[in-house]
Amino acid sequence: MKRNKKRIPIPKVAKVKAELQKEIGSICPFCTNDDVGHFQIHHIDEDPSNNDTFNLLLLCPTCHSKITKEDISKQDVIDKKLNLRNKESLVQFISVSIDEENCGWRPFRNATNAFEAVKEQSLFPIFNFSLINNSSKTLLLTSVRVKAKNLPIGLSGSNIPLPNILRPTITYKIKMPSDGEIEETILQDELEIPSTRAFKFKIELYAESMEAFKPPFCKYAVFFEFGFNNEFLTEIPMILLNSSKYYEELRYYGLA
Repeated sequence: MKRNKKRIPIPKVAKVKAELQKEIGSICPFCTNDDVGHFQIHHIDEDPSNNDTFNLLLLCPTCHSKITKEDISKQDVIDKKLNLRNKESLVQFISVSIDEENCGWRPFRNATNAFEAVKEQSLFPIFNFSLINNSSKTLLLTSVRVKAKNLPIGLSGSNIPLPNILRPTITYKIKMPSDGEIEETILQDELEIPSTRAFKFKIELYAESMEAFKPPFCKYAVFFEFGFNNEFLTEIPMILLNSSKYYEELRYYGLA
């Protein structure tokens, strides 16, 4: 059985709420509601004792209720928080797309960052990543870290204007890790990004065999982190392969 976790009051809640309000720009991150005086604080991991600001999101009561009812998924909440954090980071994630011309994948309709394999002769996905260097100095993209999680086979599973059309400057080949493991690649050809500039690059995710990506039995949630100057990592929202939704194995609870 699940046990309810003890709720611990948020220390200096007024100050925390002010910081969270600034983070969302006084507008609910899931709708256009700006009646911030009635907004509520949501614990992203659903643990009311975890009051770390990284685990807190301010939003309107309606959207808070939708999260409780799972009309808004937990992963959508995590990705929203991540995007809000990235806006304040040195390197800001903008978007990820699939290179349909050079690999056999296409995006799922009405799903965010989700792609499906449609051509078995080219099953290694190639992603286009767009980001912005918000710092005041030139940065180097020095590493790529990726984690993949197998999804069960029973289910099928940014508004920032760019100054011009970005074209990928380089393609990196990154090996797909085993389930739950992390594969880190130190880049031999580092990408130099001038200050305040947007940039774009490609990543081809490969495995020992294309069978690792063959639908409908090979479904993944993939998590990328990009390393800069060998100093810090920028997280990228989850990418889904051969599934339009994130889910885990059904869990059964019983009395011992």
